[in-house]
Order: sequence, then C-alpha cells, then structure tokens
Amino acid sequence: MGSEDLFHKRKARNGDALQRPKNTQTKNKRYHIVCEGAKTEPYYFRDMLADLQVRPHVVRIAPNDGNSPDRIVAHALKLYQDDAISGDAFDAVYCVFDRDEHSTFDAAVERIHTLSGQGTPLVAITSTPCFEVWLLLHFACNAKPFRRVGKKTADDQVVSALKRQPGFGSYEKSQKSVYTQLKTRMSDALGHAAALRKQGVAMGSINPATEIDLLVSTLLALGKC
Repeated sequence: MGSEDLFHKRKARNGDALQRPKNTQTKNKRYHIVCEGAKTEPYYFRDMLADLQVRPHVVRIAPNDGNSPDRIVAHALKLYQDDAISGDAFDAVYCVFDRDEHSTFDAAVERIHTLSGQGTPLVAITSTPCFEVWLLLHFACNAKPFRRVGKKTADDQVVSALKRQPGFGSYEKSQKSVYTQLKTRMSDALGHAAALRKQGVAMGSINPATEIDLLVSTLLALGKC
C-alpha cells in the first residue's frame, strides 16, 4: 500500500480518534506524546501545554528512543503496555513523526492502523515532509510540493521557506519558544492545515501535508485540565 492510500484512509480515522478526547474529556483521561525529534517538537508541545495550564499528569511527552518511524511506534507501544500493566493505561498515545526520507514511514503508519484496530489506542500524527510544514502554515497555505534538490533535502527546503517568514530568518531546528512566537497566528495555522489537507485529498497529493493541527486541536480542548 502506498503513501497516498495510507494518507487518505488515515485522515478519517485519525480525525475521529482525535476528536473523541475533545468531546469526552475528564480529569481522569491521560495522554502520551512520543515525538521523532528530541527537541524541536517536544519544546513546541511543552510550551503549548504550559501556556494552556495543562497539568503534566494529563499529557506526558516521552523522551524518544530513536528517531525513525518504526522506532517511534515501537517505543510508543512499549510505553502503553508498561502503563497498562499498572492498571491505568493511557487513553491515547500520539506518535509524531515526519515523512522526510524515512524508509519505514509507510510500515510504521500501517502498524499503528493495525494496533488501533486491535484496541491499542496509538494515533499517527505525521507531517510531509517535516514538522516545519506546520510552522510554515502559520503564515500562509502553501501547497507547492517540497522535493530534494541536489544535496538539499525536502526537509531543508521547508526550513528555507520558513526562514523567509517574518521573525524566522535565523530559525534552526531545536529552537526554543517557537510556540510562543507563533501562538497569535494559531487560528490561521489551523485553518490553513485543514484547507491543505482537503486540497491534498482532492488533488491526490500529500506533499506538503501535516496532521499536527489535529493534535493541537485536541490539546487546546484540554486547557486548564
């Protein structure tokens, strides 16, 4: 099964899974986020959770254990299983990783689909080609595909585009305070991400694309929990 098919099937499935916590949130629900990046994504989500006053026991951000999609899924599954042994399993574990040039991307997404179908609440939150697509969407809804050009990867191309935006000329991965810098543009980013995903389905393209907005919407609903 190719990336395009996986994306189309996953979009509806993840949309439902990510909306459930919003409609049924309770103080007893607990969520875990496992990120591919060791710093970039965790910094963003930690700043967001602190700003929303979401208590640490409600949403945990796990240190990663390898940065390939298959390692992210394996680690997320272990965290869920270890917690389940204690009798208080996480209500959902979100696996945040990039398409980039990872050879295990499709298999990782498919494994999450299989595990979810078996009752293990893992949810894939992916970006193509990388997390910075979400940051870029705070400025505009860019639908132009990002491709490798010579030694410059698609990921590099997204970062270069981001550096052309106001206040991001010196952006580097692992940079702190990105959420704080962009939060006033959040509503724009949410709208752009949804529009880009809709256009991607219509055009049969997932480059660029991100599902970070779905996770962000869920976290926004947990404010002050």
